[in-house]
Amino acid sequence: MKSKKLKNKKIIGLIYGILTVLLGLGGITILLSIALFITSLFNPEFEPFFPVIDVPLNISEDAVLELKNGSQSDILIDEAFVSFNINNEYGFSGILNYVFFMSILLIAYYVIFLLWKIFRSIRVSLYNNNPFHYKNIWRIRLIAFAILLSAILEIIYPLIVKYIWFNKIIVFDKAFDIRLNFDASIDLFWALIILVVAEIYRIGLEIKKDQELTI
Repeated sequence: MKSKKLKNKKIIGLIYGILTVLLGLGGITILLSIALFITSLFNPEFEPFFPVIDVPLNISEDAVLELKNGSQSDILIDEAFVSFNINNEYGFSGILNYVFFMSILLIAYYVIFLLWKIFRSIRVSLYNNNPFHYKNIWRIRLIAFAILLSAILEIIYPLIVKYIWFNKIIVFDKAFDIRLNFDASIDLFWALIILVVAEIYRIGLEIKKDQELTI
């Protein structure tokens, strides 16, 4: 039993260390992104920094797939993602693109921060054999809400691109329309699953509390 507890402490400590490193790298990335963006606004000679955003493209083109054994098969390319780097010619649209990018980045950073707080709480509580805390319930719920918000933003952004900004994309003398992106809808289910986990955690905490009162 003692070796099992020691193993659990090592695993949780390892995850906590990884999250700490990710927090540091994420903070540096956010600060660097903001610094480069501000520099591009006030220094015209500076190469503009805008993040590359993937925009879904609606394609319906025949293609050929060549296998490792040399045989070929006919396939249909029905979608693709377009990556582009915005310069200052895009104006307000470029600002909007940057705001969207930073929103997703900050949400991801916030989720990592909440996970870090949860594992720090569990790491400390292992010493008194009480890994359940009410604060962790809300932290788990906030992670679900953050993922939900991220999914909504990823669904809305292509709508803005399609109906307000872009018209068509021309590739190889052919014009293609922007496709609405509902791939992020899977994140909605992840958010629901995490909310269920939060409820399981809450029930576990209440059961433990009732047992302590009974004793």
